[in-house]
Amino acid sequence: MRGERIVFDAAAGAAKRIDFVAETVARDAAGLATRATQTQFTVAPDQAQKLLDGLTEALRQLRAATREADDIRRTGSPGKDVYSGFATMAIHRTAGEEEGGYQWANAKAQEALEKTIRNINDALAQYRQTESAVTDAFKPEG
Repeated sequence: MRGERIVFDAAAGAAKRIDFVAETVARDAAGLATRATQTQFTVAPDQAQKLLDGLTEALRQLRAATREADDIRRTGSPGKDVYSGFATMAIHRTAGEEEGGYQWANAKAQEALEKTIRNINDALAQYRQTESAVTDAFKPEG
């Protein structure tokens, strides 16, 4: 399965950690293009829920920040002069959904967090399934 792996301790016969892939979005060195990257991480199964809780909270905060950026994009010009108009357009563009704008970057970060959360949940489910199968295999018959 892509994005998840279980690592076993042969001596103990039980899984000790789960590996998952975290999604990230980065710009190239010249800052001209964006690309998605993946980074491999490991977490102890008993700590996975804490990690999921933290990532879910980060996702909640990103969603709240998107709403704040909406408010910025609705802000009118402070004056009627041409400079105020251009400054307002620049602020709207910077806060907006065009590539490089805040809302664009925020959306990419949300997508990456959602994929990472899915990968951790998938790895944790696989771990639990394997742990259950191992436990069942060693139950005494009768």
